[in-house]
Amino acid sequence: MDVLCQIGLDGIRMLDPATSRTLRIYPLETITRCEVTDSSIFAFWSKSSVDIEPRRIRLQSNSYTTNTLLDTVTAATVQLKEMGGSSRPAESLKTNEQSAERKKGLTDWMNIIKPGNEEKDHWVPDEAVSKCTACGTDFGAFVRRHHCRNCGDIFCDKCTHGRIALTAEENAPQVRVCDRCMAEVTQRLSNAKEASGKPAALHSHEDLAKKLQAEMEKNRRESSGSKSDGSGRRMREVACPTCTVHLQVQVPSSGSETIECGVCQHPFLVSAH
Repeated sequence: MDVLCQIGLDGIRMLDPATSRTLRIYPLETITRCEVTDSSIFAFWSKSSVDIEPRRIRLQSNSYTTNTLLDTVTAATVQLKEMGGSSRPAESLKTNEQSAERKKGLTDWMNIIKPGNEEKDHWVPDEAVSKCTACGTDFGAFVRRHHCRNCGDIFCDKCTHGRIALTAEENAPQVRVCDRCMAEVTQRLSNAKEASGKPAALHSHEDLAKKLQAEMEKNRRESSGSKSDGSGRRMREVACPTCTVHLQVQVPSSGSETIECGVCQHPFLVSAH
């Protein structure tokens, strides 16, 4: 049957899609195990006080949703354990502040797991890869696929243990990246920090005007030539996110890479898509 699934500190809640009526709640403390099978099925086992053996419940959806369910249930379970387990009825009457803190804590976990406004256009499709891009480990029921948020390739958990913000913005979320991109993004952020710390006097209006003119002439020459080089890389016009100058750049045939603006020298990411 079709159901809507909600996950909170009270457990996994099944709702009727038509009426939003609660059909069943599986408390987190009764869930003994959960996993993703065949990339599109999220399965969990629940054992209540009346069950002799844990009961298996299976939910089928797309691979992104099932993996998100697994991450969210795992995070909620850890959050519940850190708070000392389930609340007794008497304890729930103490203060509203504790409830608010719990909701905030779960929200923080959700933000770590699924950052808002995450760009997925450059992600490699799950079905296109059967092995980890880095170590070659076969994916299966116990080895899940993980996308690097920087290059978009697919890796195992061991090869994407790094977490880093992709931009220098103050509230930029820490996201999952592969080991290779961890070094690249760290260097990129370091370069951006150094560039932002340089005195503004180093770039006078005259210097910027000369660089802009040179870059525009370069763009004209490149745009009048071939749109592809021998390696299959295409030329595309993109705007620098820092100085907004339009540049003709070579885009990678897959994934993404960092280039440097010819006018302001700030690095930024260009993806194949």
